[in-house]
Amino acid sequence: MSIDMDFPSLWIGTAEYAEGPTGATVFYFPGKAIGAVDVRGGAPGAYNVDWLKLGYDFPDIDAIAIAGGSWYGLAASAGVAGELKRSGRKSGDWRNLANVAGAIVYDLGDRRLNEIHPDERLGAAALAAARAGRFPLGARGAGRMVMQGSYFGLWLHSGQGGAFRQIGRTKIASFAVVNAVGAIVDRRGQIVSGGQPLGVAETSIDALLRLVPDQLCTVPGSIMGQRTVAPANPANTTISVVVTNQRLAYSALQRLAVQVHASMGRAIQPFATANDGDVLFAVSTAEVDDTNLQATDLGTVASELMWDAILASFPDLSAPQVAQGSVPVPAARAGNYAFAPGVSVTVGAQGKRMMITNRSGRPIFGIAPSESITSTIDVDGSFSAPGPFLLGGRFKTTPSSGRSVLVLNPGPWEQRAPRD
Repeated sequence: MSIDMDFPSLWIGTAEYAEGPTGATVFYFPGKAIGAVDVRGGAPGAYNVDWLKLGYDFPDIDAIAIAGGSWYGLAASAGVAGELKRSGRKSGDWRNLANVAGAIVYDLGDRRLNEIHPDERLGAAALAAARAGRFPLGARGAGRMVMQGSYFGLWLHSGQGGAFRQIGRTKIASFAVVNAVGAIVDRRGQIVSGGQPLGVAETSIDALLRLVPDQLCTVPGSIMGQRTVAPANPANTTISVVVTNQRLAYSALQRLAVQVHASMGRAIQPFATANDGDVLFAVSTAEVDDTNLQATDLGTVASELMWDAILASFPDLSAPQVAQGSVPVPAARAGNYAFAPGVSVTVGAQGKRMMITNRSGRPIFGIAPSESITSTIDVDGSFSAPGPFLLGGRFKTTPSSGRSVLVLNPGPWEQRAPRD
């Protein structure tokens, strides 16, 4: 899914490493733009943002890059700059240097079983894919493996969202890659899960907040307080971008960034915590000068659009049709499956049921080291699993080699392991 926009001076591109999965999202301004930034999270990871704090009123920003991979993913911003030079759009001349700003989200840890991260090559690919008029929603680009709600012990996938509006000649677009410690809240005060099981009885933010701090405690070695029944899930940071074609003085653009960023505390609660790295970029392409549209009004519209963008960040979670009827564990499926160095499971039979045993020194989607779970296998090779962390799985066969492959959490966030 995507949103369409009539905004020719804003190009957007995404690129992903499906094997992560992880990705990058690039906002490219062919005619340059004026930029400002507001940093609110206590653990930010950003690239070249000091330039945006110096108050320059002339257009000088070429692109903004958002990537997964935590601090390793900052390489994607350098990849965007390098691709601008390689393609001939920029050079080594001081008056024609590529000026790219960027920020990252943490999409490693317990949510996936490897440490693949965006790099310069992926940043370059996202820029090469940039086009005007469309923004992909959900588990795309930098939003490929993001989550929300970990403060409350929730385990909810989110993604990237966007919203667009035009008032007269003024265009306004808000975008967010939502990887928040807090939970996403709709305008009725309800927790938004995108159809995923919450795993708790409470469905409103008021009910969840009433549990603090009596039913929260700090898990030893974790970076935040969380429910003891939930595994460590340091899912943190929302990176957002507001773009308008309205000409704004730097002071007004900076105030726009502050106003919109502050408003996001309605849609994500809690917001801008010590464990978040929240960064908002505000950008003006300076094409329109509408004196009837006041800066505060512009900020109010952009703030409502940002809430819409956050609510639009959930991927399509339509349940696939699965074949019914269980079968015994085929001999071709039994064996050891390695997801990454030191991360593997063993598949075997326990009577007519399949048994998956964690052979790693780390949890695998809620399965503790040396712990086993059992399930039946459907005739199409799929199986279900208990708990909110392991969403299920399926077996596939590599056509070229006939090798069995175990897929956990099939779909946008799947983790694949071939049989040894």
